[in-house]
Amino acid sequence: MSGNSLSASSSNRPGIQAIIFDCDGVLVDTEYLKFLAWQDALSHHNVEFSIEEYTPLVGHSSKAIFQKIQTAKQLELPEAILELKNRKYTELQNQGVPAIAQMVDFAHYLSANKVNLGIQLGLASSAPKEEIFTNLKQIGLDTVFDLIISGSDDLDEYTDPEGKNKPKPYIYIEAAKRMKVSPELCIVFEDTQAGVEAAADAGMMAIAIPNRFTLNQNFSKANRIISHEDLNSFKTLNLAR
Repeated sequence: MSGNSLSASSSNRPGIQAIIFDCDGVLVDTEYLKFLAWQDALSHHNVEFSIEEYTPLVGHSSKAIFQKIQTAKQLELPEAILELKNRKYTELQNQGVPAIAQMVDFAHYLSANKVNLGIQLGLASSAPKEEIFTNLKQIGLDTVFDLIISGSDDLDEYTDPEGKNKPKPYIYIEAAKRMKVSPELCIVFEDTQAGVEAAADAGMMAIAIPNRFTLNQNFSKANRIISHEDLNSFKTLNLAR
């Protein structure tokens, strides 16, 4: 392969200038906690909800998941379920979130070497900012990112009747704008189809790193699909498109 590496510039174009992580499912293993929160909230309205029903929804915002549940079950449910779900998730989250150790180590490596690599580090999550910071503090990554951006809280200037969160590209467009980096000079690590599509449609290099909930999602828009075991070699991986 020819082209960019993480630490070197191509003769044809500048090197990578920003690496952006998703949070849930990439840095923290929270998807099962989210499932339990949805299951608990729906049970208050006598609606059964299985892990098999939740898995295809992973990667979407809470509002989008709520709409998809209603459509799948052909029910009109009260929006109070969203608040129930959020309260239950916060309760579970405060008990402790499991880190995805390889990704956390990789983020620390990039943070320690970002001057030599000539990069900024960003985090772009669909979740509310308070939820993001709780997760990052629990796994010791609350001070390593140059930018933390929330699809729930930071996209007010965008208008889209279909919604503004992933799989829409707005969060990554806004991240590039705030870091003053061209999208094509950004790498994004995502675990879901929705996240990969958002990054790719923003013009960024999308690296899919699936977890057990997202292994069977469609990653056709990803530039690469890697496993956690690939991360050590990825530090010097050639990143040509």
